[in-house]
Amino acid sequence: MSFRAAFLLAATLASGLAPLRAQAWDPDRATHGWAFQEVDGSLIFFDPASRALKTWMKEAGLLSSLTLTLPEVRKPAAKSPRAAPMAKGATDYDAAGALLYGIPTYQRTPSKPAGAKVEVPSEGTACEAQPERWVLDAYNRIWMVCDGQLAVLGKDGRAETLWPLPGQVEDMALGRDGLFLLYRTLKPYLEKRDLKSGAVLWTYGDRAQLKEAAAQPLLVPLNRMALGADGTVFLAEGASLAFTVLDPVRGPKQPGQTFFTCREDLPARALLGRQGRGPILPWAGREVVFGVFTPAQVKSCGAPESQGLVLARFDLLKGTLDWLPTPLAEGHRLVGLLDHEAVFLAPGGGLAYAPIH
Repeated sequence: MSFRAAFLLAATLASGLAPLRAQAWDPDRATHGWAFQEVDGSLIFFDPASRALKTWMKEAGLLSSLTLTLPEVRKPAAKSPRAAPMAKGATDYDAAGALLYGIPTYQRTPSKPAGAKVEVPSEGTACEAQPERWVLDAYNRIWMVCDGQLAVLGKDGRAETLWPLPGQVEDMALGRDGLFLLYRTLKPYLEKRDLKSGAVLWTYGDRAQLKEAAAQPLLVPLNRMALGADGTVFLAEGASLAFTVLDPVRGPKQPGQTFFTCREDLPARALLGRQGRGPILPWAGREVVFGVFTPAQVKSCGAPESQGLVLARFDLLKGTLDWLPTPLAEGHRLVGLLDHEAVFLAPGGGLAYAPIH
């Protein structure tokens, strides 16, 4: 059991909630949405029914449960108006996406026609924020993205600090000395934040994209992030099968690129289509990153025929790319990597596995 898993167990006992009371919780049936994986292979899920973080390991079962007191948000009482039809003319934003990434207009929420009336929603009532992403830091605090806010929760599960976020977060990762937030934008926009103050230490990419993304939200992710064993930041940009490489301290200064060969050739770019870009995850203890694609996305990239999702195995030391077909249907979300299996969240809830090597 990792130190932080032990912390969650101790916090559970301190709060008077015995871990055995939660044994009825079964991730094979109850999990959905997202998960955070510890270095020891344990996975941390959020259970909406109990409003608790559940730390679970495949061989050991449920390790701990920590009930959260989530921050309040005020959501509009009025329903959002139905999206207007996409105008025939394409914006510069559309054109750039099509040129750089092959992104069709259906991956973006339609913008309102010029002169359309802007409806201002009523103030609404306060309700609990909904967790979207979370990690645990070395100070035994939970960093959580929820409803446009970055919250820091203490060992009692209560929010200690809240900061507003400038946009929708796609990926969240914890480094040795900072928190990394990758936003859902056309091209990568990344922040590194201080773990004590939450202040932004450096950024990578054009922050102005956040305004574009707010006005015309992307419906699917286009860029993904993973951290190497030494904290190196790897960015998968659009349909490219190469990684942009950032030093965790220098950030945007002297960025590099890592290319991968498949059967001794550089693979073609993927065709993202309606699904967008799937997650990329580092394989603990190995210089390997895994990504996931649908068969149609990588048909022209040298991937074998597959009835299910295809895992991309990026070997950072050898600079090679290998394809691992899986039997899992589209809609499964890659959330963890064990010694011999990749862990997925199934579309309807629960876990599924695919062999890796």
